[in-house]
Amino acid sequence: MRRTLVKGFLLVLLFITSVSIAGGITVYVWDFPAWSVDGDNYAWIKSMMREYSANHPGVSFKLTEIPWAGGDKKLDLAVASRNWPDITRGPLKAHYVVQGVLVSTDEYINKDDYYEPALKGATFNGRIYGFPFYMTTKVVMINREIFEERGVRIPTFEDPWTFEEFAQALEKLTYDKDGDGRIDVYGFAASAMPPDNSHLWPFLLANGGKIIEEEKGNLRCVINTPENAEILGYLAGIFKKYAPPYMAAYGDADAYNLFKSGRAAVYMSGTWAIPPIRRAGIDIDVVPFPVKKKGDRFWSFGDVSSYQIFIQKDPKKLSILIDFAKTITSVEQQKKLVEYGQFPTLKSVGNIYEGDDAMTKAAIISQYNFIFPPHPAKDKAIEKISQQIQLALLERISPEDALKNAEKAANRILLRGGK
Repeated sequence: MRRTLVKGFLLVLLFITSVSIAGGITVYVWDFPAWSVDGDNYAWIKSMMREYSANHPGVSFKLTEIPWAGGDKKLDLAVASRNWPDITRGPLKAHYVVQGVLVSTDEYINKDDYYEPALKGATFNGRIYGFPFYMTTKVVMINREIFEERGVRIPTFEDPWTFEEFAQALEKLTYDKDGDGRIDVYGFAASAMPPDNSHLWPFLLANGGKIIEEEKGNLRCVINTPENAEILGYLAGIFKKYAPPYMAAYGDADAYNLFKSGRAAVYMSGTWAIPPIRRAGIDIDVVPFPVKKKGDRFWSFGDVSSYQIFIQKDPKKLSILIDFAKTITSVEQQKKLVEYGQFPTLKSVGNIYEGDDAMTKAAIISQYNFIFPPHPAKDKAIEKISQQIQLALLERISPEDALKNAEKAANRILLRGGK
């Protein structure tokens, strides 16, 4: 019976999107910046709205441009006042699911064509919400010139660094370049600043540690393990020996500038940094995160951005929104993510970075992402964990105490649902 109803609904969808709509329907889109076209970071979504309107007479759009800074709060206020838009983009906002204002899209997507991390990042309580558009990922960037100068092997997917090899490489890459007795080039640059130092978490996962367990939509932080304590102590040593003093207290902008200026050989962050670093003249490569021993899988950490649809009273408008969301997250549109430095969620898109070795490698790494499951308290839990990891890396507290505190604080906030 359910399948019959769904098929009937889809037939209605096909019919209403192929004819003019009496009375007209206005779709309210709230979107964040995307890639720039002639200086306009909203140009792509504007072009998609114009094209859809041209092909579907009677459908019009109104766009609200929301910035990254404060945009989520603006959405939260709109939902609280029950004046939400029809569709928006971003990581799944699980608190909206809890409030009952998002449409589940299980029936409307081909799950077989999505990478597993993409679906995981759009799933809450066993249901998919939204149409996954792109994945983000954390990467290890290296300065090829420094590696060649110091005679250090560049790791590959087939032969990644072990933790021991990583430390040995950083030792060679930390050196006095001009002979004045002071370190000029550091092996390692990465921020450990809250609210999010998840670019360091692949080390925990690669050492056999855990971060989060999920059961029926309920999350439990399980980061307090001997494996995680061991690798956190190892990372504290990396920061102390091969990074500038107090590097763990630096922000990502500081680590980025250190690497971009040629004063660090290895940098860990998001792929957003690759284009500007290249423009600065740095010959970079992307390599996998280190592993515990040869033959182990490597990990990364990332997130998923989807177009999410808010609940509708009008079934015709809902059909249009589903069709529009499918259109803007299609194979054709995901190929344009090459302009954004992000990675497709659909397997059928293929490699959009052909000819770009570093970004091709980053795309492969994105398929090994650990995705922190959507939850109303996700961001706050990540912040609580990040705060304690930073304290351990600064050697203010022991790894064991940091993990104990992190697990307790994260579970408290997860249990309260972010309140």
